[in-house]
Amino acid sequence: MGGAPLHVLTLSRNLAARGHQVEILSMGSGPMVGRYRQAGLEVTVVPGLGQRVRHHPRVFIHAARFVHTAMEAIRPELIHVHGPRAGFFIELSLREKRGVPLVATAHGSFTQFALGHEEEFSRSRGWLRQFEYRGVDWMTGRLADRFVAVSEATSRGLIERAGVPPRKVMVIHNGIEERQVGEARRRELRRQFGCRPGTKLVAFVGRLAFHKGVGFFVDAAEAVIRRLPNTRFVMVGEGPMEAELNRRAKKPPLTGGLSIAGQRDDAVAIIAAADLFVLPSLSEGLPLTLLEAAMCGRAMVATDVGGVSEVVREGETGLLVPPRDAVALALAMERLLENEAIRVGMGAAARLLWRQEFTAEKMVDRMERLYSDLADSQSGQPAWQPTTLHKV
Repeated sequence: MGGAPLHVLTLSRNLAARGHQVEILSMGSGPMVGRYRQAGLEVTVVPGLGQRVRHHPRVFIHAARFVHTAMEAIRPELIHVHGPRAGFFIELSLREKRGVPLVATAHGSFTQFALGHEEEFSRSRGWLRQFEYRGVDWMTGRLADRFVAVSEATSRGLIERAGVPPRKVMVIHNGIEERQVGEARRRELRRQFGCRPGTKLVAFVGRLAFHKGVGFFVDAAEAVIRRLPNTRFVMVGEGPMEAELNRRAKKPPLTGGLSIAGQRDDAVAIIAAADLFVLPSLSEGLPLTLLEAAMCGRAMVATDVGGVSEVVREGETGLLVPPRDAVALALAMERLLENEAIRVGMGAAARLLWRQEFTAEKMVDRMERLYSDLADSQSGQPAWQPTTLHKV
């Protein structure tokens, strides 16, 4: 249910609405497959990839052959891959491009990933992941006709760290569709999270994992509640730190002041019900939750990592703080919670920025132009010439 699959859903649904035939080859069988199908999209799941493929060579080989066979059956006029694993299997299965344009989207760079995940890996495993991610980006960058970066920061990472040719990299920001949340629904949610008249509500939406900075968020929430006791916090999402966060929420001074809401279908409505949105991540590409907050017209406090500053513009749409700094995070929250005029003005500026730069329509327009340009450049070449899969 993360950002990249949701991006694929928005892009695919809008391309289909414009008359394109879209088929999705999914690297996993999780809950997003059902959402793709509910949107009327054709989905084929690559079998076995829920396992750790590096420990199961037969699964690895079978998956590569499955991808090759699926592509032979679909005979696409353009292939668009999202993420290192998809790029790797396409490269392995279709080394000869046969005149079919290939686009690859990087939803973040390895450098961004490593900044937030180092505590999840041993030193040796961290080096292995670095080799995997940078190697696959390098390999995909040479096979792909264009490498789409979701932020300027991701673009720099691809060029400087992974060695992708600059001429192949272009930035197309993520975009989201507008969703309306009525005042009655906002009031209902505020009551649900313990807000009374005059109470301020601060929201976080994201995976409850170390790389999202959730521990620092809770540390900052403790400091804010001590100073501004009429403040409530809600965390929406699930992940490996959920049990720990629930334990902390039951201890003073957070008792009654911090709600761990779990995975919710109404996350956008919760953001709209809040007075302030906070994202304390240690690493990011271009997070969709910030776009949702901007779309809802909410001021934001976020860490200055990855492409965050392209949405949270310091002093304009929100405040930026260093990662891993709970004190700075708390001070920034307090500043905006105590100054309604600044907070509301930043929210209005965020909403305007979303309309100008981060709507789904603008994203799909740019992607469609890229597809057309690549199709025109490949005109006259054979669209598909069957080949045999290289031995693994």
